[in-house]
Amino acid sequence: MATVTFWNNSDFKGMSDTFNGAQRKNYSTSQAWDSLTTGASTWLVVWDGHDYDGNYMKIDPNTGWYNDLKKAGRGSDGNWKNQIKAIMIYGNQPSWWGSSSTPPNNDLNLQPHDCVFCTGSEFNDDTAVYPANASDSDLGDNYFVTNPSVKLAGTIGSLATGSAAWLQIWNGTNYTGSTLRVYPSTKHPDLNKMPRLPDGDWKNQIQSFQLWNAIPDATWNLGFDENKFFGAFPDAVRLKDSSGPYYHYLTQDCGYDIRLNGVTYPDAYTMNLAFRVDYDLTGKNDKVTLDLLINLDGSFNSVTYEYTQGDAVQIPSSVIKAVDVSAEVLGAVGALETAGISEEAANSFIEAFDTFCKVFNKISNVLFKLSESNDGRFYMVPVCSHVLARALSAVTVAN
Repeated sequence: MATVTFWNNSDFKGMSDTFNGAQRKNYSTSQAWDSLTTGASTWLVVWDGHDYDGNYMKIDPNTGWYNDLKKAGRGSDGNWKNQIKAIMIYGNQPSWWGSSSTPPNNDLNLQPHDCVFCTGSEFNDDTAVYPANASDSDLGDNYFVTNPSVKLAGTIGSLATGSAAWLQIWNGTNYTGSTLRVYPSTKHPDLNKMPRLPDGDWKNQIQSFQLWNAIPDATWNLGFDENKFFGAFPDAVRLKDSSGPYYHYLTQDCGYDIRLNGVTYPDAYTMNLAFRVDYDLTGKNDKVTLDLLINLDGSFNSVTYEYTQGDAVQIPSSVIKAVDVSAEVLGAVGALETAGISEEAANSFIEAFDTFCKVFNKISNVLFKLSESNDGRFYMVPVCSHVLARALSAVTVAN
């Protein structure tokens, strides 16, 4: 394990600070360090500037001759006594190490199958590196190697994965609760900025995880482009309330709140997209939930909906499954192909369109009896159809 010890006085005397394991730290003021040693498999870089800038010095493994940092030159700015503001400790030699003309960079130097968890943002402070395959159902039972007094559960502020590491995290023990999939070569330097569906963020939320050195199953090739989805709603405004973030969408002079409540994988063959659409009518909230099930190839499988009106009217819930395209409907394919749309695309369109029509007809048939057609609550039906159509367009399938 990488290890570094700093002393406040020269000749390795006085108070000391020891760091075990690959990690990085920065300080707002210079540390009172006057001597240091590095252990085996330890590559150390120190800076005199906050955030890893300014003058730097690379120190090799098994170095024990920095007994007086006053004698170590710091460019044209003097020496290194009491001047260190940032450190990076590596357990593997970085690729740029051997070149005197190449300055250090912020590369985490992760091995391909590794993932790293850090308490601070930007991969700072206490650090834990896991090699695949690894899993932990309760991080409350484990402590950081870099600081045995700090548990991993509820303290992780940033994370990253190696080039061949597939990571899944949960905010509950035993792989329960909200979840997030992290793909290879991914960096999340500030989990406070990573949305945790249906609400909140991922900072200090991770309680369990699983890590693989190969893609776990084919559903990992399925994804959802949230920015593309919400970007398809003209002039939608991002807002937030006690239930989490949502987008306010205005159409037909009526406003609708659209939320993505979750992206989950019920089995090894499908992805589920959970949406909620709200319309507020004179203080009475109409709410529709839509669970859109997607097949491995990105095609539509089924949609489950529930519609509750603010006046306590419950429209019967239903599941609309993908339907076979009938011979009669297939007659439209030739015309679509003439317009430059392939038969495959045409069939997918017809199948989805047929399903949306079934949803529209089934809901609106009941809804029309309960409200006038110019009521904003009637427009809820096409808005939900918009959600389904734009959600399908935002599904991604890896090659």
